[in-house]
Amino acid sequence: MSQATRIINQKQSRQALGFAERVALFVVATHKARTEELLTGLSNEARQRAQDFSTELLARDSSQRQALLAHEFGARPDIGARLRALIVDARGPLRAALVAALPVHLRPSFPQFTQGLTEFSPATRALATRLVREVLR
Repeated sequence: MSQATRIINQKQSRQALGFAERVALFVVATHKARTEELLTGLSNEARQRAQDFSTELLARDSSQRQALLAHEFGARPDIGARLRALIVDARGPLRAALVAALPVHLRPSFPQFTQGLTEFSPATRALATRLVREVLR
């Protein structure tokens, strides 16, 4: 007989970050070049955990680090105003590409601009994706 496959939810299986790991996450996000120097002020055990975690963080790409940062510390408080400013100031295909580049949970905030969600040129799509990423940081 075959054994049933067990699926584990990553959010449930991931352990919560401790103080040292959260400090490392903040330091890597704000002062990546000085990470090791800034973590030396922690106690021996905390410093070792923070340095191990910072090494793991630096091996990840920027978007993974930003996602973890947002997950641990929350979204920017001014995200709504920043998105409104970006999307309202844009025109035509760029505006539609910006709305299409938004995460699905943010699109309902701009129902008046969701009508033109069609195909875009690679350059327009890339620009919109980059602008949305920068606004969400």
